[in-house]
Amino acid sequence: MSTIFILSLNLVCIYFFFWLIKPINFARFMPYTPRQAAFLKVVLSIIGGYLLASFFVSATNWVIQIPSTVLGN
Repeated sequence: MSTIFILSLNLVCIYFFFWLIKPINFARFMPYTPRQAAFLKVVLSIIGGYLLASFFVSATNWVIQIPSTVLGN
């Protein structure tokens, strides 16, 4: 897989994860530090998006390797 594809998939998954957790109000759980709550949302988006993208990259690699595994090449 090309590096530009993996990088773009990472960015898309990070944005998707941020969009997914955007409605969650972390400031309610952290009332004295609303800036840290916003920063926590960004960090969780990066971590979750990276894990999601890693899963898709691994799954794609598994699918690509299936024919060589089954046929023994």
